[in-house]
Amino acid sequence: MSKFSEDIARYRKMGHGGRQLWLNPAIWAIAIYRFGHWLYATKPFVLVRIPLKILYFFAYMFSEVVMEMCLDPQATIGGGLYIAHIGGVHINPQAIIGSNCDIAHRVTIGASAMGRKGAPVVGDQVYIGTGATLVGKIKIGSGAKIAANTLVMSNIPDGATVMGVPGRIIMRAPKPTQTPAASAPETIDAK
Repeated sequence: MSKFSEDIARYRKMGHGGRQLWLNPAIWAIAIYRFGHWLYATKPFVLVRIPLKILYFFAYMFSEVVMEMCLDPQATIGGGLYIAHIGGVHINPQAIIGSNCDIAHRVTIGASAMGRKGAPVVGDQVYIGTGATLVGKIKIGSGAKIAANTLVMSNIPDGATVMGVPGRIIMRAPKPTQTPAASAPETIDAK
């Protein structure tokens, strides 16, 4: 299944369908990103590539200027992306985002200031709340939740919930518990 098909399936799972789905500007922004990523990653034959790049340029400008969605085609974004509302989403070209992530509006995933290199690597099934900013060469673990208006500048473990400026872990993922039968030592009969 293509990544855009996974995106559409995720929207359908969230209750979007029919006309509501295809008139959703967030779907348009994701489609423009997927088209641009395909165009720059596969580099089709030059006679096809040139008109497609012109088409992509106008679609990307529409996405950035009208919808305020800057999903750079060089960023790597897994399938199942869900953007609830358009507006103010900026993703750095070096960013890597896992599968089935939720990104709210006014989110920035970018590089640090003052010329420092690197962009965030976001795991699978991460929720990033409204107005959150993730900057620098950091790793966000799978299943993490970033609260609204949080500034994340350091690594976050799997399943943690982060809040504040700067972001602090307010809740960690529960540790798996062993069942009593699994933790009891085995006995060997000496018959």
